[in-house]
Amino acid sequence: MIVKAYGARVADKPLEPLDIERRPAGEHDVQIAIAYCGVCHSDLHQVRSEWGGTRYPCVPGHEIVGHVTAVGGAVTRFRSGDTVGVGCMVDSCQHCSACNEGLEQLRERLCRNL
Repeated sequence: MIVKAYGARVADKPLEPLDIERRPAGEHDVQIAIAYCGVCHSDLHQVRSEWGGTRYPCVPGHEIVGHVTAVGGAVTRFRSGDTVGVGCMVDSCQHCSACNEGLEQLRERLCRNL
């Protein structure tokens, strides 16, 4: 699916409108039509490749609000049309020991208890 986005083609140029291709929703995915997106300092570091390893084109923004347009077969909590928000931590089950201690970023494996 081709969608409109703002991103950078190289590290030393400003963000610009882009057409990008998004993959179809996988078995555990929620596809979102993004209505609002914040761009924070970590996004800008990534766009400028200040941490290295940036792949271009780079579309920043990992804190979003939008509407669900598709869900994978294993998804049970969300349906098309739901309004959703995604913070900076994703795939957190809130059940494993790291999640229960508020340390989602330290979990040992990808949580799949969504």
